[in-house]
Amino acid sequence: MLHESSSALGETERTDGLPLRSSPGGGLKVCLVGPPTVTDFEDPEVAESEAIRLIAEHAPIGVLSLAAVLEQCGAAPQIVDLNRLYYSYLRAPGETASKTDFCSYVAAELDQLAFDVLGFSSICSSYPLTIRIAEQMKRRRPGVPIIFGGPQASVVDVPTMKAYPFVDVVVRGEAEETLPALIAAIASGATPSGIHGITYRDGGRIVRAPNAAVIADLDAIPLPAFHLYPELRDCHYVPLELGRGCPFACSFCSTNDFFRRKFRLKSPETVIAQMRLVRDTYGITTFDLIHDMFTVDRKRVMAFCEAVIATGEQFYWNCSARTDCIDEEMIATMARAGCKAIFFGIETGSARLQTIVKKNIDLAEAATRIEATDRHQITTAVSLITGFPDETMDDLRDTVHFFVDSLRFDFAEPQLHILAPLAETPLESHHRKELVFDDILSDMSHQGWRQDPVDREMIQSHVDIFPNFYSIPTPKLDRAYLRELRDFLLNGSVRFRWLLVALHQDSGDVTQAFEAFRRWYAADPDRGPRPDLQESRYYASKTFCDDFIAFVRDDYAPRLARTPRVLHSILDYERALLAETPPPTEVTAEDQDISDITLVPKLTDGVVLTECAADYQRIIRCLRRKGDLRRIPRRPATIATRQHADKRLDVVMLSPLSAQLLKLCDGARTVSDIAGRLTPTNRTISAIPAEKVCMFGLEVLRQQGLIALHRDLAAKAG
Repeated sequence: MLHESSSALGETERTDGLPLRSSPGGGLKVCLVGPPTVTDFEDPEVAESEAIRLIAEHAPIGVLSLAAVLEQCGAAPQIVDLNRLYYSYLRAPGETASKTDFCSYVAAELDQLAFDVLGFSSICSSYPLTIRIAEQMKRRRPGVPIIFGGPQASVVDVPTMKAYPFVDVVVRGEAEETLPALIAAIASGATPSGIHGITYRDGGRIVRAPNAAVIADLDAIPLPAFHLYPELRDCHYVPLELGRGCPFACSFCSTNDFFRRKFRLKSPETVIAQMRLVRDTYGITTFDLIHDMFTVDRKRVMAFCEAVIATGEQFYWNCSARTDCIDEEMIATMARAGCKAIFFGIETGSARLQTIVKKNIDLAEAATRIEATDRHQITTAVSLITGFPDETMDDLRDTVHFFVDSLRFDFAEPQLHILAPLAETPLESHHRKELVFDDILSDMSHQGWRQDPVDREMIQSHVDIFPNFYSIPTPKLDRAYLRELRDFLLNGSVRFRWLLVALHQDSGDVTQAFEAFRRWYAADPDRGPRPDLQESRYYASKTFCDDFIAFVRDDYAPRLARTPRVLHSILDYERALLAETPPPTEVTAEDQDISDITLVPKLTDGVVLTECAADYQRIIRCLRRKGDLRRIPRRPATIATRQHADKRLDVVMLSPLSAQLLKLCDGARTVSDIAGRLTPTNRTISAIPAEKVCMFGLEVLRQQGLIALHRDLAAKAG
């Protein structure tokens, strides 16, 4: 899929061969507006969640890259990040938010700035909002040229300009050379007729100039103008562009159209120099290295990794790759060079569909690569898509099975999206006349739970501009079922990962467990309809967690399961993780000398003990290797969960001795009392004095932070 590229405003190039520095900007003040993504989440609680903020609060690399080029050309750019502005809007006093919609809020904020040209970056999910903001700004500043660019505007340029006369120019494709030429033309009052890569108005006509050539030398593009983005110091990571272009031709993907399949990479020296400069200036050492297909050229990937290793400096980075363009040696080298995460676009777990959508990945090889990245502790996003027009129930099951099998690896994070027909992709073009507006939205392009009513009217009036909000019919699959299954799997994998794996392994197909859950829910007339099911909110709620645990405990395990003891053990564990545990308070122990047998051990605040019907760790090992769960013996075990003040949760599988000791640490018994009640757990321990065993065991538990020692208040009073 297409990342927000380093030229998200609309990136193209001039074909007259002029170098980047040669176009004077005439001192024009140019305001570049980055595309919003977090605006899809109208619920402040969701938008403010850590997961969403990590995605949204990053530097808008596209407009920052263009700003750097414009500065070289003599223009005066400024940056507006609509994600940051959205958070300001959400946090504004209630009266402000209730009287003003976000579009008007943005327009009022932009109207306070001084600029001669206004440029909007675009992505498909927020394109209606971008258009509405532009319309308001044209009313407020009728003499200011409005320029669109980026992935969405580039492919729907003509219909956009026909429908919305306030859009003056669309810059198509890569913009680092096209935009400076356009700004120079505006500054001089000249017509843009000689500039390739733009669509513009000439009187009453819309003129679409020829495409500009892609930029061959990416090293010539300067470091993005991070100095124009003061919030950078608050970011967890910094995006930097590795290269552009993908040589493959997947039927659903827009990357090959935007970059026209011309694969290019920046040199290792350039990327490392930029990483070093960001670290030295902003103190950030983690980077999202942007390129849809970085690992296509193995030799250059290895050269980059070896160059990073040779510096002796510590950088951490993420990238994208195809599983058939990476191997064990490359993964190991990438890990040594600081790679912490890889995005794998698997797309479908069906070998049949792999051919149809022209992805052509070997799925067994893909699973091997995911296992290798897990072994090297590289987090792997395993991206899957459902809702292809040719998809059958068997294809869907294959994809779901790949999703669940990926959960067996600790560092794998599977995703499941519903297909979005992205504008001008081969798949969208082929099915353009069949598109339906059914409100079963994809999240491939960040669409949220619902659109603004004004956006909906725009979308329904212009399918040619907003096809990603539509659906391609799936004759052999119920799309409402697809959406509900997706929500079940995504939320279930976050909240009880190993329970999903166990259900899949127990039943042979987790979709059967899902369907059994739906029947169980519907069978109780007192339970009522699942709230907000049509908006996907039920599966994101705590209510779903409680319901699903009750279903497995009360219905599936006793009635349908082949290995109920295993499921009960995992349930006990998952319930311990989900329990609302109070955070620890500051503990002041009067004496930490464990040899003082008058001390009173007590569980640390935030520690909870949970009994399991079988050895949880053995169950997990069995699930990892797809072993026979029926061979797990009945052996009760105890786990301790410990909540930290920062909400981190530690989970400790206790030995029989540790479990016995912790159960005796009730805050009333002294070390001496506990030693007197201790029962030997094996022959070796039985040969050692109970008091010595007790002291050793308690000291281990104290070092693990599970207990604290206090003076016996009764003895102290005596």
